[in-house]
Amino acid sequence: MDAQVAAQAYRYAAQRGCPHIHYLWDLPPWRIGTGRHDWIWFARGWYLRLPRLGRRYAERPGYYSRLRYVARHSSDVWVPSTSTETSVLQVFGVAGRRVPFCYDSDRFRAEPAPRPSSRLLLTVSRLTPPKNHASVIRAAARFAPKLAVRIIGQGAERRTLEGLAAELDVPCAIEDRLDDEAMVQAYRSAGVVVCPSRFEGFGLTPLEGIACGRPVVASDIPAHREFLAGAAHFFRLDDDDGLTAAIAAALESGPPSLPHVLKTLTIEAAAERFAELLTPYLG
Repeated sequence: MDAQVAAQAYRYAAQRGCPHIHYLWDLPPWRIGTGRHDWIWFARGWYLRLPRLGRRYAERPGYYSRLRYVARHSSDVWVPSTSTETSVLQVFGVAGRRVPFCYDSDRFRAEPAPRPSSRLLLTVSRLTPPKNHASVIRAAARFAPKLAVRIIGQGAERRTLEGLAAELDVPCAIEDRLDDEAMVQAYRSAGVVVCPSRFEGFGLTPLEGIACGRPVVASDIPAHREFLAGAAHFFRLDDDDGLTAAIAAALESGPPSLPHVLKTLTIEAAAERFAELLTPYLG
């Protein structure tokens, strides 16, 4: 949840004397910084912040300081994964409750499916360096003939990625603003869904790929290991040889026959989790 939205939600709950449950998705390490948090007070519906001059606690002054305040004063803090649970405890000093989210199980399904292109790699996420799209383009260039890459997302790295693809002569299409049906069809038509992120708090893309019946290659990071064990081909970060080998293995093996990882991550399963934990707050 965005810090501003979280602050508004806490203000609403505080003014009405009702419980406030904060679902904290992730804490990207490169955005936290190394300085101390700013001191925050909440009085009469307003947040007061005392900046720590000369310290860089976050990219945006006060952003994570407000999140920290809201988390420390909420009735409960929920997190989607063990990795986020650990980082929230380390950074905010708050014990979060692991409550996994879900993928859109009503929308992302394997059938009916168009004939997938085994030569097409799909990645879906923001176009920023931490999402590591460049590694997929480099890996595609190692195949003979070279694999095609389709990237769906928005961000400042678009021109850089297009330039890299042109330099390596890799067929690469970068798209954004796909409607719901087009997004599902993009997954179903891919040969392999590649999830190369350096960090995730949960990771929806690999789950959506598996749900659409496609083989998945994923970076070996805690959130991916937690939810994808046995259902994805993993590779170490900054290991282009390993990524290339994982893609080759995925192309050869095809999708997992039993996507067991999805059973507890459907909308229905998440609704049951949320309802059980919300019941004590509903009187």
